[in-house]
Amino acid sequence: MAFFLPLAFSLFLAVISAYVLQLLADARRRLPPGPWPLPLIGNLHQLDHLPHRSLARLAARHGPLMSLRLGTVRAVVASSPEMAREVLQRHNADIAARWRALRRLSTVGLFLPRRFDAMRALLEEKVAELVRRVSGHAARGEAVDVGHAAHVAALGVLSRTMFSVDLDPEAAREVSDIVDEASVLGTGPNVSDFFPAIAPADLQGVRRRMARLVKRMYAIIDEQIERRMHGRTAGEPRKNDLLDVMLEEGESKEDSNEINRDAIRGLFTDLFTGGETTSHTMECAMAELLQCPNSMRRVHELKSVIGSKQQMDEHDITKLPYHHTRPKPR
Repeated sequence: MAFFLPLAFSLFLAVISAYVLQLLADARRRLPPGPWPLPLIGNLHQLDHLPHRSLARLAARHGPLMSLRLGTVRAVVASSPEMAREVLQRHNADIAARWRALRRLSTVGLFLPRRFDAMRALLEEKVAELVRRVSGHAARGEAVDVGHAAHVAALGVLSRTMFSVDLDPEAAREVSDIVDEASVLGTGPNVSDFFPAIAPADLQGVRRRMARLVKRMYAIIDEQIERRMHGRTAGEPRKNDLLDVMLEEGESKEDSNEINRDAIRGLFTDLFTGGETTSHTMECAMAELLQCPNSMRRVHELKSVIGSKQQMDEHDITKLPYHHTRPKPR
């Protein structure tokens, strides 16, 4: 007991000293206003199982740009559209290092107008497949997992854009499983995120599980890269897809150090993972319509515009006034 009391007092004194020093350092950094943090845990006690709602409540009190301390990590939260635009668009170079070569290649390989024109038939094909899938379930009186169906469609578009082929059913299912599990791991609480000093211990095993998922994803991407390399050696014609663009840039002297296989893997993994946003958006939209009968009734304007046509096209969109009042993806 005589040994424990001095040790406990020393630990208490060390924690308080570190806390005071951190507050002084934060004051010199001119951070945005925010709730007062507690020693060790910071503001973690103010976040519940729905952190987005907790952050909204805190933002109503402290403003659209506020600072929090999550464990030992300082975070700045932008919680309004205007403030998010200010941070992510006008000052993005200050908060994130971008691979300029990858950004340029993504623009050339994906986002040129002529690329969108070439993808129109592909998008229409995948939308038609999605409609047939949902209609088939409805005809049989079966429940439809809207998120999964939308994710499968998004993966099909991404696969054809990157590799010019559809992934085989087994690979597509594995990619979907990997993305789902990675989303759970990435959005769940991880003590290592809040206390980086103990991150090497990986107490929750998140790093090990994520590494296994990345290894599985890289194996799928490597299979497509090897198949393309063998095809080029055999004299197959150029496919003009994103993989061809990446491989050719990697072979050039200018970008050979930036566009290597790891960069290709990383970009394609990001694209596959980003496809989950589509499914989540569709799930949220359907849930919102089910909870808002008035909005559901107004969506029925589709029937009067499309009529007996099996599928709408871009020309129909201009005739949908309610559609134009809804938020659009940027």
